[in-house]
Amino acid sequence: MGLFAIYAKPSSKNVAKDGPQSLITQEIAVIRDRFSIFACLLTPLWCIWHRLWLELAAFLGVAFVLGFAAFFTGESAGSWIGFLVALLIGFEASSIRGYALTRKGYLFKGQAVAQSSSEAEWRYVANMLKPVAPEPELKVDDEVEPPVKPSTIEVSTTFLSNERPTGIVQ
Repeated sequence: MGLFAIYAKPSSKNVAKDGPQSLITQEIAVIRDRFSIFACLLTPLWCIWHRLWLELAAFLGVAFVLGFAAFFTGESAGSWIGFLVALLIGFEASSIRGYALTRKGYLFKGQAVAQSSSEAEWRYVANMLKPVAPEPELKVDDEVEPPVKPSTIEVSTTFLSNERPTGIVQ
């Protein structure tokens, strides 16, 4: 079982953007939330594979700064910092892809626990097709109780004990 993030983008065929969305007019992307060894070890290739151009530029900038800082701090410190950055990218790979999808117009629709991405997509579609119960209407004749006013809060300014500090402060 894994946790999947579900993103959907309404297509340009849908005329009313504020109206209800049909599943036919949505592009759905499902991303598994897990550690990515490929993103950790081969970050530039991972960025190119998923078309994350802005993230690739940011990674190359960070790599350049780390290389420059390693010149002053020593190669071992720069190597450890680079290793920690690679681990961070590996752990946050699914979040990085999610942020890239939101920049492309996708909306985060929720999360699903499933065995595979196709099952997570199926659960999302099944949840969208579930009928929604209508809300009960309030009649004008029904009496609505006025909201209860909260009691005022009293704050005591007395000491908790009767002892007063004595002596000379030096």
